[in-house]
Amino acid sequence: MEFFNVVLQYASMGVTAFGGGIAISGIINYGEGKSQNNAGKQDEGMSKIVGGGVIIVVGLLLVPQLSTLISI
Repeated sequence: MEFFNVVLQYASMGVTAFGGGIAISGIINYGEGKSQNNAGKQDEGMSKIVGGGVIIVVGLLLVPQLSTLISI
């Protein structure tokens, strides 16, 4: 069971880091769209920021809860 908890801890960190990368990419896209007055690029950037935030929340809150679903 301890090994499973360690795996879930690393999975949580990985999912959170992935979400952070997507959010940072969205910030870059949004800034690009702002500087070029490109509404499509701004929209894409904002979508990535929100999506990255959702993935971060899943990594922080839902992935650690997986250990409660499996009882060994």
